[in-house]
Amino acid sequence: MPDTPRPPSSDDAPPPTVRFSPDQLRPAEVPPSSRDKFRATVAASSTFGQAGEAVKAPYLTMIAGPQLGVVVKLSGDEIVLGRAPESSCRVDSEGVSWRHARIIRLGSIYAIEDLKSTNGTGVNDKRVTSAPLSDGDRIQLGPSVLLRFNLLDDLEAGMQQQLYESAVKDPLTKAYNRKHFQERLEQEIGFAARHGAPLSLVIFDIDFFKKVNDTYGHAGGDAVLRAVSAGMLATIRAEDVFARIGGEEFVVLARAIDVHGAVAFAERVRAGIEQLVIPWENGRIPVTSSFGVAALDELSKPEGDALLALADKRLYAAKGSGRNRVVGP
Repeated sequence: MPDTPRPPSSDDAPPPTVRFSPDQLRPAEVPPSSRDKFRATVAASSTFGQAGEAVKAPYLTMIAGPQLGVVVKLSGDEIVLGRAPESSCRVDSEGVSWRHARIIRLGSIYAIEDLKSTNGTGVNDKRVTSAPLSDGDRIQLGPSVLLRFNLLDDLEAGMQQQLYESAVKDPLTKAYNRKHFQERLEQEIGFAARHGAPLSLVIFDIDFFKKVNDTYGHAGGDAVLRAVSAGMLATIRAEDVFARIGGEEFVVLARAIDVHGAVAFAERVRAGIEQLVIPWENGRIPVTSSFGVAALDELSKPEGDALLALADKRLYAAKGSGRNRVVGP
Protein backbone atom coordinates (compact mmCIF):
# COMPACT_ATOMS: atom_id res chain seq x y z
CA MET A 1 0.00 0.00 0.00
CA PRO A 2 2.91 2.50 0.43
CA ASP A 3 2.93 2.74 -3.39
CA THR A 4 -0.58 4.19 -3.37
CA PRO A 5 -0.37 7.62 -5.03
CA ARG A 6 -0.71 10.58 -2.73
CA PRO A 7 -3.66 12.91 -3.08
CA PRO A 8 -3.06 15.98 -5.25
CA SER A 9 -1.72 19.08 -3.53
CA SER A 10 -2.39 22.70 -4.37
CA ASP A 11 0.64 24.88 -5.01
CA ASP A 12 -1.31 27.78 -3.59
CA ALA A 13 -2.30 25.92 -0.43
CA PRO A 14 -1.40 27.65 2.87
CA PRO A 15 1.24 26.06 5.09
CA PRO A 16 0.31 23.12 7.31
CA THR A 17 -1.01 23.77 10.80
CA VAL A 18 2.20 23.04 12.66
CA ARG A 19 5.36 21.49 11.24
CA PHE A 20 6.93 20.62 14.55
CA SER A 21 8.88 17.64 13.18
CA PRO A 22 12.59 17.18 13.80
CA ASP A 23 13.09 16.02 10.20
CA GLN A 24 11.67 19.27 8.89
CA LEU A 25 13.70 21.65 11.04
CA ARG A 26 16.20 23.44 8.85
CA PRO A 27 18.09 26.73 9.33
CA ALA A 28 16.06 29.36 7.50
CA GLU A 29 17.60 31.76 5.02
CA VAL A 30 17.14 35.04 6.90
CA PRO A 31 19.35 38.13 6.91
CA PRO A 32 21.73 38.39 9.88
CA SER A 33 20.63 41.08 12.30
CA SER A 34 21.41 41.14 16.00
CA ARG A 35 24.30 38.82 16.75
CA ASP A 36 26.51 41.45 18.37
CA LYS A 37 23.64 42.72 20.49
CA PHE A 38 22.83 39.15 21.53
CA ARG A 39 26.41 38.45 22.48
CA ALA A 40 26.48 41.48 24.76
CA THR A 41 23.04 40.82 26.24
CA VAL A 42 23.34 37.10 26.77
CA ALA A 43 26.94 36.55 27.74
CA ALA A 44 26.58 38.30 31.10
CA SER A 45 23.52 36.37 32.20
CA SER A 46 23.90 32.88 30.72
CA THR A 47 25.39 29.97 32.64
CA PHE A 48 25.19 27.47 29.80
CA GLY A 49 28.24 25.49 28.86
CA GLN A 50 30.17 25.80 32.11
CA ALA A 51 32.68 23.11 32.93
CA GLY A 52 31.16 19.97 34.38
CA GLU A 53 27.64 20.50 33.06
CA ALA A 54 26.02 17.77 31.00
CA VAL A 55 25.63 18.62 27.34
CA LYS A 56 21.93 18.78 26.47
CA ALA A 57 20.04 19.62 23.30
CA PRO A 58 17.46 22.44 22.99
CA TYR A 59 13.78 21.53 22.62
CA LEU A 60 10.50 23.40 22.31
CA THR A 61 7.27 21.99 23.77
CA MET A 62 3.95 23.54 22.81
CA ILE A 63 2.04 24.15 26.04
CA ALA A 64 -0.73 26.25 24.45
CA GLY A 65 -1.68 26.30 20.77
CA PRO A 66 -2.84 24.11 17.90
CA GLN A 67 -0.76 21.02 18.79
CA LEU A 68 -0.69 20.93 22.56
CA GLY A 69 2.19 18.84 23.91
CA VAL A 70 4.17 18.43 20.70
CA VAL A 71 7.94 18.32 21.30
CA VAL A 72 10.54 19.57 18.81
CA LYS A 73 14.31 19.30 18.86
CA LEU A 74 15.96 22.47 17.56
CA SER A 75 18.88 22.22 15.16
CA GLY A 76 21.01 24.79 13.38
CA ASP A 77 22.19 28.24 14.40
CA GLU A 78 18.95 29.99 13.41
CA ILE A 79 15.45 28.59 13.87
CA VAL A 80 12.64 30.80 12.55
CA LEU A 81 9.18 30.45 14.11
CA GLY A 82 6.17 31.57 12.08
CA ARG A 83 3.57 30.75 9.47
CA ALA A 84 5.77 31.15 6.38
CA PRO A 85 6.55 28.02 4.33
CA GLU A 86 10.28 28.66 4.74
CA SER A 87 10.05 28.85 8.54
CA SER A 88 12.14 26.26 10.36
CA CYS A 89 9.18 25.66 12.71
CA ARG A 90 5.79 26.43 11.17
CA VAL A 91 3.18 27.56 13.65
CA ASP A 92 -0.07 28.19 11.84
CA SER A 93 -2.19 29.93 14.44
CA GLU A 94 -4.25 33.10 14.30
CA GLY A 95 -2.13 35.95 15.64
CA VAL A 96 1.24 34.43 14.66
CA SER A 97 3.05 36.43 11.98
CA TRP A 98 4.42 35.00 8.73
CA ARG A 99 7.94 35.24 10.19
CA HIS A 100 7.32 35.89 13.85
CA ALA A 101 10.55 35.27 15.75
CA ARG A 102 13.79 33.37 15.60
CA ILE A 103 15.96 31.50 18.07
CA ILE A 104 19.69 31.99 17.61
CA ARG A 105 22.44 29.76 18.96
CA LEU A 106 25.77 31.38 19.81
CA GLY A 107 28.00 28.50 20.85
CA SER A 108 26.31 27.12 23.97
CA ILE A 109 24.09 30.20 24.39
CA TYR A 110 20.54 30.58 23.04
CA ALA A 111 18.53 33.75 22.56
CA ILE A 112 15.28 34.77 20.90
CA GLU A 113 14.63 37.77 18.65
CA ASP A 114 11.27 39.14 17.58
CA LEU A 115 11.13 39.65 13.79
CA LYS A 116 8.89 42.74 13.92
CA SER A 117 5.83 40.57 14.42
CA THR A 118 2.37 42.12 14.53
CA ASN A 119 1.39 40.75 17.94
CA GLY A 120 4.77 40.53 19.59
CA THR A 121 6.98 37.93 21.27
CA GLY A 122 7.16 37.35 24.99
CA VAL A 123 9.46 35.53 27.38
CA ASN A 124 8.07 34.62 30.81
CA ASP A 125 5.12 37.00 30.42
CA LYS A 126 7.29 39.95 29.42
CA ARG A 127 7.25 41.32 25.86
CA VAL A 128 10.74 41.40 24.34
CA THR A 129 12.54 42.40 21.17
CA SER A 130 15.45 40.11 22.07
CA ALA A 131 16.32 38.11 25.18
CA PRO A 132 18.52 35.25 26.35
CA LEU A 133 16.81 31.89 26.88
CA SER A 134 17.28 29.71 29.94
CA ASP A 135 16.08 26.20 30.61
CA GLY A 136 12.34 26.29 31.38
CA ASP A 137 11.60 29.70 29.86
CA ARG A 138 8.13 30.21 28.35
CA ILE A 139 7.97 31.82 24.90
CA GLN A 140 4.75 33.46 23.75
CA LEU A 141 4.00 34.05 20.05
CA GLY A 142 1.03 36.36 19.65
CA PRO A 143 -2.05 35.94 21.84
CA SER A 144 -2.52 32.16 21.85
CA VAL A 145 0.70 30.18 21.29
CA LEU A 146 2.92 29.34 24.25
CA LEU A 147 6.11 27.29 23.98
CA ARG A 148 8.45 26.04 26.67
CA PHE A 149 12.20 26.09 25.98
CA ASN A 150 14.15 23.26 27.60
CA LEU A 151 17.59 21.71 27.49
CA LEU A 152 17.02 17.97 27.59
CA ASP A 153 19.12 14.84 27.29
CA ASP A 154 17.96 11.95 25.12
CA LEU A 155 16.12 10.19 27.95
CA GLU A 156 14.25 13.31 29.04
CA ALA A 157 13.32 14.16 25.46
CA GLY A 158 12.11 10.63 24.88
CA MET A 159 9.88 10.81 27.94
CA GLN A 160 8.40 14.13 26.78
CA GLN A 161 7.71 12.68 23.34
CA GLN A 162 6.09 9.58 24.83
CA LEU A 163 3.79 11.75 26.92
CA TYR A 164 2.70 13.63 23.81
CA GLU A 165 2.24 10.46 21.77
CA SER A 166 0.17 8.81 24.49
CA ALA A 167 -2.09 11.86 24.72
CA VAL A 168 -2.90 12.21 21.02
CA LYS A 169 -2.35 8.84 19.32
CA ASP A 170 -4.03 5.45 19.31
CA PRO A 171 -1.50 2.99 20.76
CA LEU A 172 -2.39 0.12 18.41
CA THR A 173 -2.42 1.88 15.04
CA LYS A 174 -0.33 5.03 15.72
CA ALA A 175 -3.08 7.06 14.06
CA TYR A 176 -4.37 10.11 15.94
CA ASN A 177 -7.12 9.39 18.44
CA ARG A 178 -10.67 10.71 18.25
CA LYS A 179 -10.13 13.50 20.78
CA HIS A 180 -7.21 14.93 18.83
CA PHE A 181 -9.11 14.56 15.57
CA GLN A 182 -12.06 16.55 16.95
CA GLU A 183 -9.70 19.33 18.02
CA ARG A 184 -7.97 19.42 14.65
CA LEU A 185 -11.28 19.28 12.79
CA GLU A 186 -12.42 22.53 14.40
CA GLN A 187 -9.02 24.15 13.78
CA GLU A 188 -8.95 23.11 10.12
CA ILE A 189 -12.52 24.30 9.54
CA GLY A 190 -11.62 27.67 11.04
CA PHE A 191 -8.53 27.87 8.83
CA ALA A 192 -10.45 26.92 5.69
CA ALA A 193 -13.20 29.43 6.46
CA ARG A 194 -10.70 32.27 7.04
CA HIS A 195 -8.69 31.57 3.90
CA GLY A 196 -11.43 30.36 1.57
CA ALA A 197 -9.54 27.09 1.09
CA PRO A 198 -10.99 23.66 0.25
CA LEU A 199 -11.27 21.07 3.00
CA SER A 200 -12.44 17.48 2.55
CA LEU A 201 -13.11 14.62 4.91
CA VAL A 202 -12.80 10.93 4.01
CA ILE A 203 -14.24 8.36 6.40
CA PHE A 204 -13.83 4.60 5.95
CA ASP A 205 -14.04 1.33 7.79
CA ILE A 206 -12.95 -2.26 7.26
CA ASP A 207 -15.68 -4.39 5.68
CA PHE A 208 -17.02 -7.32 7.76
CA PHE A 209 -14.50 -6.65 10.51
CA LYS A 210 -16.43 -8.78 13.01
CA LYS A 211 -16.01 -11.71 10.65
CA VAL A 212 -12.26 -11.03 10.57
CA ASN A 213 -12.16 -11.21 14.37
CA ASP A 214 -14.33 -14.32 14.43
CA THR A 215 -12.19 -16.09 11.83
CA TYR A 216 -8.67 -15.04 12.83
CA GLY A 217 -9.16 -13.94 16.42
CA HIS A 218 -8.59 -10.50 17.86
CA ALA A 219 -4.86 -10.78 17.19
CA GLY A 220 -5.69 -11.17 13.51
CA GLY A 221 -8.02 -8.18 13.67
CA ASP A 222 -5.28 -6.12 15.29
CA ALA A 223 -2.88 -7.15 12.51
CA VAL A 224 -5.38 -5.85 9.94
CA LEU A 225 -5.81 -2.53 11.74
CA ARG A 226 -2.05 -2.05 12.03
CA ALA A 227 -1.47 -2.90 8.36
CA VAL A 228 -4.16 -0.53 7.11
CA SER A 229 -2.93 2.26 9.35
CA ALA A 230 0.70 1.77 8.33
CA GLY A 231 -0.33 2.00 4.68
CA MET A 232 -2.27 5.19 5.31
CA LEU A 233 0.53 6.82 7.28
CA ALA A 234 2.90 6.10 4.39
CA THR A 235 0.40 7.54 1.88
CA ILE A 236 -0.99 10.78 3.27
CA ARG A 237 0.66 14.19 3.08
CA ALA A 238 2.26 15.83 6.12
CA GLU A 239 -0.62 18.31 6.41
CA ASP A 240 -3.35 15.64 6.36
CA VAL A 241 -4.85 14.40 9.62
CA PHE A 242 -5.32 10.62 9.84
CA ALA A 243 -7.18 9.30 12.88
CA ARG A 244 -8.87 6.19 14.25
CA ILE A 245 -12.27 7.26 15.55
CA GLY A 246 -13.86 3.85 16.23
CA GLY A 247 -13.05 0.16 16.40
CA GLU A 248 -12.41 -0.29 12.66
CA GLU A 249 -13.33 3.24 11.55
CA PHE A 250 -10.80 5.80 10.30
CA VAL A 251 -10.88 9.34 8.92
CA VAL A 252 -8.60 11.49 6.79
CA LEU A 253 -8.94 15.26 6.94
CA ALA A 254 -7.41 16.66 3.74
CA ARG A 255 -6.53 20.34 3.58
CA ALA A 256 -6.63 22.15 0.22
CA ILE A 257 -8.32 19.19 -1.52
CA ASP A 258 -11.78 19.61 -3.06
CA VAL A 259 -14.40 16.88 -2.97
CA HIS A 260 -13.54 15.54 -6.44
CA GLY A 261 -9.87 15.19 -5.53
CA ALA A 262 -10.85 13.55 -2.25
CA VAL A 263 -13.08 11.02 -4.04
CA ALA A 264 -10.21 10.15 -6.38
CA PHE A 265 -7.87 9.79 -3.41
CA ALA A 266 -10.37 7.57 -1.57
CA GLU A 267 -10.71 5.32 -4.62
CA ARG A 268 -6.95 4.84 -4.80
CA VAL A 269 -6.82 4.04 -1.07
CA ARG A 270 -9.72 1.58 -1.46
CA ALA A 271 -7.82 -0.22 -4.22
CA GLY A 272 -4.64 -0.22 -2.14
CA ILE A 273 -6.37 -1.76 0.88
CA GLU A 274 -7.93 -4.45 -1.34
CA GLN A 275 -4.43 -5.36 -2.56
CA LEU A 276 -2.84 -5.42 0.90
CA VAL A 277 -1.00 -8.61 1.77
CA ILE A 278 -1.49 -9.23 5.49
CA PRO A 279 0.34 -12.45 6.34
CA TRP A 280 -1.26 -14.64 8.97
CA GLU A 281 -0.01 -18.08 10.00
CA ASN A 282 0.22 -20.07 6.74
CA GLY A 283 -1.78 -17.67 4.61
CA ARG A 284 -3.03 -14.09 4.46
CA ILE A 285 -6.00 -12.08 5.67
CA PRO A 286 -7.92 -10.49 2.77
CA VAL A 287 -9.66 -7.19 3.52
CA THR A 288 -11.74 -4.58 1.73
CA SER A 289 -13.07 -1.21 2.88
CA SER A 290 -15.94 1.23 2.28
CA PHE A 291 -15.65 5.02 2.03
CA GLY A 292 -17.74 8.16 2.42
CA VAL A 293 -16.44 11.54 1.22
CA ALA A 294 -17.68 15.06 1.97
CA ALA A 295 -16.34 18.59 1.57
CA LEU A 296 -16.79 21.74 3.63
CA ASP A 297 -18.19 23.77 0.74
CA GLU A 298 -21.15 21.39 0.50
CA LEU A 299 -22.46 22.68 3.84
CA SER A 300 -24.58 25.76 4.44
CA LYS A 301 -22.54 26.42 7.62
CA PRO A 302 -18.91 25.37 8.21
CA GLU A 303 -19.44 23.00 11.14
CA GLY A 304 -17.36 19.98 12.06
CA ASP A 305 -20.22 17.79 13.26
CA ALA A 306 -22.15 18.45 10.04
CA LEU A 307 -19.14 17.61 7.86
CA LEU A 308 -18.52 14.36 9.73
CA ALA A 309 -22.22 13.45 9.61
CA LEU A 310 -22.39 13.98 5.83
CA ALA A 311 -19.32 11.81 5.21
CA ASP A 312 -20.67 9.17 7.61
CA LYS A 313 -24.02 9.11 5.78
CA ARG A 314 -22.18 8.40 2.54
CA LEU A 315 -20.11 5.70 4.22
CA TYR A 316 -23.32 3.90 5.19
CA ALA A 317 -24.55 4.32 1.62
CA ALA A 318 -21.35 2.62 0.42
CA LYS A 319 -21.87 -0.26 2.85
CA GLY A 320 -25.55 -0.56 1.95
CA SER A 321 -24.83 -0.76 -1.75
CA GLY A 322 -22.41 -3.67 -1.58
CA ARG A 323 -19.29 -2.45 0.31
CA ASN A 324 -15.77 -2.11 -1.10
CA ARG A 325 -16.67 1.16 -2.79
CA VAL A 326 -16.49 4.96 -2.46
CA VAL A 327 -19.54 7.21 -2.22
CA GLY A 328 -19.24 10.96 -2.66
CA PRO A 329 -21.65 13.67 -3.76
